Amino acid sequence: MKKFYFLAIALTGVLASAQLSWQPQATNFSPSWGIDEINIVNENVVWATAYDGTGAGTYPKDFAVTSNGGTSWVAKTAEEMPAAALFSDIYAFSSTTAFIITAPSSGGASSNGIWKTTDGGDNWTKYSGAIFNNSASFANHIYFWDENNGYAGGDPVANKFEMYKTTDGGNTWTVISTAPAPQNGDEFTYVGVKEVHGDNIWLGTSTGRILRSTDRGNTWTAHISPAMDFGGVITEGSSASFAFSSATNGLLITNDNGFAVLYETTNGGESWTDITPNGPWYYGDIAYVPGTPNTYVSTGINSAAPMGSSYSTDGGLNWIEIDAGEQRGKVEFLNGTTGWCGQFSDGPGGSTGIMKFQGSLAVSDVVAKSNLQVYPNPATSVVNFSAKNQITGVVLADMTGKVVAKSTSSSINVSSLAAGVYVAQVKYANGSVENTKVIVK
Repeated sequence: MKKFYFLAIALTGVLASAQLSWQPQATNFSPSWGIDEINIVNENVVWATAYDGTGAGTYPKDFAVTSNGGTSWVAKTAEEMPAAALFSDIYAFSSTTAFIITAPSSGGASSNGIWKTTDGGDNWTKYSGAIFNNSASFANHIYFWDENNGYAGGDPVANKFEMYKTTDGGNTWTVISTAPAPQNGDEFTYVGVKEVHGDNIWLGTSTGRILRSTDRGNTWTAHISPAMDFGGVITEGSSASFAFSSATNGLLITNDNGFAVLYETTNGGESWTDITPNGPWYYGDIAYVPGTPNTYVSTGINSAAPMGSSYSTDGGLNWIEIDAGEQRGKVEFLNGTTGWCGQFSDGPGGSTGIMKFQGSLAVSDVVAKSNLQVYPNPATSVVNFSAKNQITGVVLADMTGKVVAKSTSSSINVSSLAAGVYVAQVKYANGSVENTKVIVK
């Protein structure tokens, strides 16, 4: 059950420089291909994998790499990989050495695999050991903590999540016998839905649980989260994403058919508390900015996760817009000045495909105030909303998270609702949203 706890808005940090933006860079992918996964090695070296944004349902074997901070990107195709394989996840050590894990886009375990390149992606070699070779196998994640120790994992097989570890840089992989069991026959993890901080790794599942390991995947615990489904396969219209600033502190965004809620945890995801954010935020993706005390960036790329980006320097309580009405997809940061987010390619030789962050997420002590006004509040009939941004609608939810009223204007009628506290989610024309509380008498 979802409960909303309303927090007092206090001082928050605002960027010392207000000149924040995203600079388009050309990935040279095919037209309308987007960015699936981003792996930042350092300020100069970044790898990114592609997905088909045309709606044709194909699974590109394409990736792009830059070794000069994105001034130029080289797009390549992994010709060795099976036609039925899809890219699940990527991890890179340098501009020459990287791993990609694949899964079957249609039946057949042969499309599962861990692939390695040592020449910048010109050639890929598949690990020859007996892993992910069951008919039920579906490989989802890969990560390395250092040049020797790594983790790879996938969906459940024989009532246990299929997980492996390496201690020799991926030359050999051994099964993790302590891998957790699924909650039921519908539970699996999703491609790329993972977060790592220090020795901690978190995975989101189709039943809304979060699987967590504090020791690099050797042992696991499972926590119930407010999410119903992290990818919407089992529960249509539901999705979620999370990010962690430490082993204990993190944010979770749930999206249930367009109604988004932001949660925080202070115990590593064991439990979550709803927060009512102040200012515009987006629910497509969220990333912590490494090296900052508590800064996050949220993005949205389409109408289902409205377009734009914003940042918070106080753990999600207050959000400030970077831009609005522009497609901003999967987002990753290396530090307060270096980060990228996804866009769509305009084709080889074009100028778009990925966006590089411009500015600095340094903090100064300034008060951030919401421009959203609600009146009357408390109310008995009609509640009005005003803001500097154009309001296109309001969604009202009760204390369980159930949507009880909707409006396509800047006001909403509450006369038929029971007395109590509700959450109003105001939607702006620029694609962002802002939450506030409404009291019905």
